[in-house]
Amino acid sequence: MSGVSSGKLAVIALAANLTACALVGTTLLVARSSDGEATAAPPTSSTPASTTPSTTPTVEPSEPTTPTSSPSPTTPSPTKPGVPAGFQPASAPGGLTTLIPSGWPAKPQANRSTAMQATNPAQPTSFLRYGGSASPPGSLLAIQTQGERGFAGKYPGYQRLALTPGKWRGHESVTWEFEFNTAAGRKHVNSIYWRVGRVDYVLYASSLVTNWPTMKAIYTTALGATKP
Repeated sequence: MSGVSSGKLAVIALAANLTACALVGTTLLVARSSDGEATAAPPTSSTPASTTPSTTPTVEPSEPTTPTSSPSPTTPSPTKPGVPAGFQPASAPGGLTTLIPSGWPAKPQANRSTAMQATNPAQPTSFLRYGGSASPPGSLLAIQTQGERGFAGKYPGYQRLALTPGKWRGHESVTWEFEFNTAAGRKHVNSIYWRVGRVDYVLYASSLVTNWPTMKAIYTTALGATKP
C-alpha cells in the first residue's frame, strides 16, 4: 500500500512539474511577443514615394531644347518672282510656308519643334512665330481660351484686345491679340490660329508697343503669303 501511494505521489509530482514548466514557457512566449510588437517600428519601404509629374506648360516652356529631328527652315532666293522686296520665303513644320523679313534668322522655337521663330537681329524683341502641329482635342477657341488663362496668370499687365473665332480661307480660326508687360517694355502681340484637317497652324507676331506699326506691316505681309 505504501509502495502504491509512493508511486501515485511521484506521478502527481511529475505532472505538477510539467504543468508548471508549460506555464512558464507560455509566459515567456507571450512576453517576447508582446515586447516585439511594442518596440517594432512600422516597416519602411525602400522605394521612394511616387510624385505626380509636373505639368509642362505648352505656351512658354521653361527649358529650351532643339530636337535634332526638327526640320530646318527653307529660305529660297529672295529674288523669286512674287516675293516682295525685303522678304524671303520660309517654311515650317506641318507644311506651312510664309514670308519673313530678309536677314531675320529663323530657328525652331525654344522647346517646341513644331514652330519656327524668325527674330529681328537688330531688335530681338520683334519676332514672328509660325508652324503647325497635330490638332489636340477641343475647338480652337476652347484651346486658346485656356491658353489665355495660363498666359494672363503668368505675365503682368495682360490685356486682351481680341479673342475672336471665325473663318480664315474657309478654315476654323481664332484671332488672339493682346498686350502685356516685360522687363524690356510693354509688348503687343497679334496672332491667328487655324485648323486644316487634323493640323493646327499658327502665325504669331510680337514686338514692343513702340515698334508695333512696323511689326504690324510685317505681320500683314506674312499673313497674306501664308499657306495652307
